[in-house]
Amino acid sequence: MEFHHGLWNGVSALYADSGRQLGEENTRPFSFNHHVPAETIDCKYKGSREGRPINMSALRTAMQNFDAAAAITQAVRAHHLQKLEPGHRLGIWDLYIIARASIALVAYQKRFARQKGVSATVSDVLTSQYQFISGVFMICRHMMENADAVIAENRPMTADALYNYADQHGIFISFNGMACAGSTKKIHEFLELCNSGSEDKAELAAIVSEPDNWYQYALATIELDCYIERERALRREGHGGVSSTANAASNSSMIFTDIGEYTQRLMDTAPEPNQAHAFRDAALSRQNAILKVLGRPLLRKIASDHIAARMEY
Repeated sequence: MEFHHGLWNGVSALYADSGRQLGEENTRPFSFNHHVPAETIDCKYKGSREGRPINMSALRTAMQNFDAAAAITQAVRAHHLQKLEPGHRLGIWDLYIIARASIALVAYQKRFARQKGVSATVSDVLTSQYQFISGVFMICRHMMENADAVIAENRPMTADALYNYADQHGIFISFNGMACAGSTKKIHEFLELCNSGSEDKAELAAIVSEPDNWYQYALATIELDCYIERERALRREGHGGVSSTANAASNSSMIFTDIGEYTQRLMDTAPEPNQAHAFRDAALSRQNAILKVLGRPLLRKIASDHIAARMEY
């Protein structure tokens, strides 16, 4: 699952206790998108969202769980911070890891062999947290793919800067023209707590069994994704000659390399250097390391069609 779909797509089709899919209309793969009906109204907030339809059905559930979702986010942040050296300056890479590790809560809860209290659905609280933090992930991913200098240099980003970036680059708008439904005030509030918050980790033990193992799973999946995206960028570069697209891909590949190496330094067991094996073998080794963390059987190979699907661009 981690190689073929990645974390976000891999769990977006799951259902919440409320009967809605986690990814709503953005659920991927598209064949798993059941287009659950929703009440919509036109967005009143200024900027790129104004006048576009928003999903009120999902928003009501999300707002009922905002405080509990915020507590989970702070717990993930606190768990990450304890792994860093004292005085470490938090940059956008840390925010990216916090966002991806939050999404990994859902995947780990469903895939860890020793997870207690496994349910077919995802709690509305965890679903809301997944939907809130996905915006942060999408901001970071857009910056990585477009070789933005802020993420290339691992600078910090304020809540205002994150919001403005999302608004200016269409991140609040989904593929079908729907807009993020949260109020400007609530989005800012959530982005603020991603950058600061309490050190309480108590929430995580109630969500995932063996939280330290979940964190290693999160890091391993993030590193795998960086490795895959680096390869995709390098292949785009190889097909693009000396065009501006090729230059952006080259810069993007360096960003994915740097963030992957940063993630490796936080892992208990880091993978072998990128250049040690062919891509297929190195990707398989990484996927199997993830399966070991999950307590699941290892793979003999990654199917060629799965590799081709992930390498599409």
